Amino acid sequence: MPPMFGKKNLKHGKTLALVEVESGSVAAALVRLAPDEAPKLFAQTRIELPLLATRSSVDLSREALRAARKAIDHIAEVASRVRAHEELAMTGDIAHTAVFYAAPWAAMHLTGGTADYLPHMTEHVSDLVRDILGQHPSSRHPFGTAAAHGALSLFPFERSTLLFLVGGEVSELLLIEGGAVRGRATIPAGLSTILRTAMAHGGLSTHEARSLVTLASQSNTENMHEALQAAGSDFAHHFSDAAAELLAASPAASVIVVAPTPSESFFARSLAHHARSDELFPEGSIVQALRASQVAPHIAMHALHPDVPLMLEALFVDKKFGIY
Repeated sequence: MPPMFGKKNLKHGKTLALVEVESGSVAAALVRLAPDEAPKLFAQTRIELPLLATRSSVDLSREALRAARKAIDHIAEVASRVRAHEELAMTGDIAHTAVFYAAPWAAMHLTGGTADYLPHMTEHVSDLVRDILGQHPSSRHPFGTAAAHGALSLFPFERSTLLFLVGGEVSELLLIEGGAVRGRATIPAGLSTILRTAMAHGGLSTHEARSLVTLASQSNTENMHEALQAAGSDFAHHFSDAAAELLAASPAASVIVVAPTPSESFFARSLAHHARSDELFPEGSIVQALRASQVAPHIAMHALHPDVPLMLEALFVDKKFGIY
């Protein structure tokens, strides 16, 4: 098998660790940045949090930290193996760790790319990064900043657009206008909410509910399981309430959905078919899911099963910490 990286990258590039903590999963990866080249993602992992029966913040924090330890352990092990390879040794040297926090762990500011973070979560994750990956520079960022940067890189955004970031327990809406984030809102619902509703009303197991979401993303809404259709409608209602406030001053022409694969089409269809869509978008709108195939051309290397949030984060760190 040929080396993953050429000598030019080893000599002039640097490796960053990416860690992402959201309310339904924790992910991590290594990304190689080099001059005049697209970022290369490797050592990718995403660990789904258990589907808890209740929405206890204490339980959610505990499970997120457990998953964070596993995810960081994974990239540390890969980096160690790479360092043991003579030709790739420098690729395993982590120069910087960028940690991304989605809602509810971070409340993104509308300017400056900063956020208010929950100290309990950020302090523990910082300890894990230091203990497992060692002493090196690190930074923290709201996931919304990376998602907005990636979306602005991929789409022209000639008119106002809603960027909808679907999490596990909490989802975030960002109003993008004039090349910047002009509004933000969150809703207390996400993929886990859909799964719980489908399980409760359809008598389904967790595995069956996840399979139905996958099937719903691959087929027409009309053929959706009744319990799942009801869950999607309820979710769209939460979205509509939050979107109405954001759109009061600046109507949007489109909605871009970033959601856990393979649920993105399910969420996009649920929003597009909701009864209030005509009210929210009187001039019509386009609701589309952001797919890996749209981001992949901007990433030089990624996993066999691409992870869109990690890809967006790779684009962000390439712009912020890359070598030019």
